[in-house]
Amino acid sequence: MKSLKLLLLAATAIACAAPAFAQKSADTIRLAINNTYSRLSQYHESGDEAATYYQRIWQSLIAYDEHNKKWVPQLAKSWTRVSPTVLEFDLQEGIIFHNGNKFDADDVVATFMYLADPKTVLRYKDRYNWVEKVEKLSPYKIRIVQKQPNAIDLGLIAYRYNIQDAETMATLQDQADYGRTTPYGTGYYKVVQIDKNKGIIVERFEEFKGDKTYARAPVKRIHGIFVPDRQTQIAQLLTGGLEMIRNVIPDQANELKKHPAITITSIGPGDMLYFALDASGQAGNKALTDVRVREAIFTAIDRDAIIKHIVPAGEVAVKMMVPCFESTVACKHTKRPPEFNPDRAKKLLAEAGYANGFDLVYDVYAPIKDIAIAISGDLRKVGIRTNVVPEPIEVYRKKQSDGTLQSWSQFFPLNSFPDASQILALWFADKRAEYFNSDPVMIKANIEGLKETDPEKRDAIYRNAFDHMIDQHYLLPVTSLPGVWAHSKDVQILKDPLSEGIRHIGDFAWK
Repeated sequence: MKSLKLLLLAATAIACAAPAFAQKSADTIRLAINNTYSRLSQYHESGDEAATYYQRIWQSLIAYDEHNKKWVPQLAKSWTRVSPTVLEFDLQEGIIFHNGNKFDADDVVATFMYLADPKTVLRYKDRYNWVEKVEKLSPYKIRIVQKQPNAIDLGLIAYRYNIQDAETMATLQDQADYGRTTPYGTGYYKVVQIDKNKGIIVERFEEFKGDKTYARAPVKRIHGIFVPDRQTQIAQLLTGGLEMIRNVIPDQANELKKHPAITITSIGPGDMLYFALDASGQAGNKALTDVRVREAIFTAIDRDAIIKHIVPAGEVAVKMMVPCFESTVACKHTKRPPEFNPDRAKKLLAEAGYANGFDLVYDVYAPIKDIAIAISGDLRKVGIRTNVVPEPIEVYRKKQSDGTLQSWSQFFPLNSFPDASQILALWFADKRAEYFNSDPVMIKANIEGLKETDPEKRDAIYRNAFDHMIDQHYLLPVTSLPGVWAHSKDVQILKDPLSEGIRHIGDFAWK
């Protein structure tokens, strides 16, 4: 913190406003990106930061207006539910991709069938394998046939399917390269650069032909610059090398507020930060297979103190009971995670045979390491010798798929799909369920919750699942993570036209 104060003093002494005015005249906003991305793809590079870009570069058939709770047209102008397993969409005409190709039914068919193809490997395959086939009824009309009734089919179409150009897809030997070499969408921003060293640059798509009710590009150019080190990000912000940085921790935010050229903007409730445990012991830590140990771990964590002192914008953060927000569809529960009680944590450890504690490896996504360090401090106080391992997203993903995570924290954009089903699919589908003993109760709820279309029955399914999750102490939803941006006073962050809790590139503007 001392180095930040010195940096602030030095930055205040120089004319850092000049570079900002230069960027304003060029109509370019530069923001820091924590992780390097070689492609922009909802399917092959899903991530919180990348979503800031790709959700407005591509479009879906429909979208959901979270403010007014209604489905709205995007690439489709209307749709009809023909039967419980059949949807038909009439498509917009006159839409073009960023490379000039015309949008039509072939693009929808190609995108949907590529994602449904068993040969297409995707981390969240269950988001796409519900589709049996997509039929082209005319150049601007398609039919989606489902394998079985799906309670969240419209939500999946709105949030999970960004339509790609079929002509371009046909030229690629590896379809996963679409977002790397040919990132063509129909949205109001187009990609002009993706480079691991130079960053991501998008520009306003002047030929945008879609409905502008929910489309906005107030800035001509957005340049995402890869700057993984937080101190370097702050230095660049203070000296005019950047206009925006995100996920600022409280101490940094309080210091940055003092600078005359910087503004702090908090946006809540934001993402969810969770702490998960390998209940199966597959990663080699036998202690975690005992439910008493898992309860002890969660009981040892002082969430109130962490939210108050460590979580960015903790004053608007939510201490979560289950891994979904109250506003999330079907987010129901009757039980609560254990409250902070270190004496009880020690008692539980002793009952489980670990009176002297044990060693624990704690892998965390690097941007949230400060919160993880606070959690590990609480665990050490009850005898759990915790080794925090911060790492970039690609390392974390590799360990996750290899089954080598003993305990881990990550944050998840709950608002990216406001339905409780995505939470169970995140942890209790496919290979990921192995960390939690492939629990049949959770797996069954994951499957049945997607089939049930009656709202009350769906609520009951997820209520039972979340209560069981709490009983087994598989994971702890530590807190929501409000979005905290530090930015130039010349920049403003607008309310997103569609999303309540997420901001995208179309929400950044000059004052």
